[in-house]
Amino acid sequence: MLKFAPNLYFMYREHAYLDRFAAARADGFRYVEICYFDDLDIGDIKRALDDAGQTLLSFNFPPGDVQPGITRGLAAIPGREAEFRDLIRQGLEWAAFLDVKQALCPHYGLRPEGLSQEECEATLIANLKSVEADLVGAGLTLLIEPHNAKDFPGYIISRMEEARRVVEGVGSPNVRILLDTYHIQRMEGDITGQIERHLDLIGHIQVGSSPDRHEPDTGEVNHRHVFEMLAAAGYLGWIAGEYFAAGTTSDGLGWISDWGIATEPS
Repeated sequence: MLKFAPNLYFMYREHAYLDRFAAARADGFRYVEICYFDDLDIGDIKRALDDAGQTLLSFNFPPGDVQPGITRGLAAIPGREAEFRDLIRQGLEWAAFLDVKQALCPHYGLRPEGLSQEECEATLIANLKSVEADLVGAGLTLLIEPHNAKDFPGYIISRMEEARRVVEGVGSPNVRILLDTYHIQRMEGDITGQIERHLDLIGHIQVGSSPDRHEPDTGEVNHRHVFEMLAAAGYLGWIAGEYFAAGTTSDGLGWISDWGIATEPS
């Protein structure tokens, strides 16, 4: 049975950030994920998880230099290798403190003028290889997520095939693909085809409708079909809701029980 967990950076936004953990627990979620910490102290996040009796599935490593429309990370930018390793060190400290076994890679960056896609991918692969032993030692899987270039023009990893080339180039079980249905639909479509081609390297899935990024039972993607396909293919990982509720989060959760989705491991 497929397993679903809310991403508390996106969902339960009708509550203050630290109150979202208890709100999700009241809806039956013992497993959650987050993206960024924003201005929260990591100790406060740990206390919120403990108070709610929850396990954190994943979070975003510090993304690097992000200025909307100007920069979006540095992990695939030549010359920024030392900064990348600093971000990884910080992320691994957070992962150990929160007892998390998978996390999203720092953002890759916007492709600089004069640099090819191949050069940027090679930089990212080399960066990931340089920290592979640290990932193995921490027992942590780092997730490579394409972000659609319609929302983020120039983003270096925007397609599933690009993410696959990076993961195969690193050649480590501690580096896997994150497929986000919102980003894939916006960028490429053919979500079921993408799953068929890349399921062997997909370690985590996030969902949100397109084009509005609301609940997966709305919008132009038949997520029920996608979920049925994943179940038939034997997908064992988690599916996380990375969407903005159209109303209150709790009111929009009916699809979970209607579709027979679990919120606990079987």
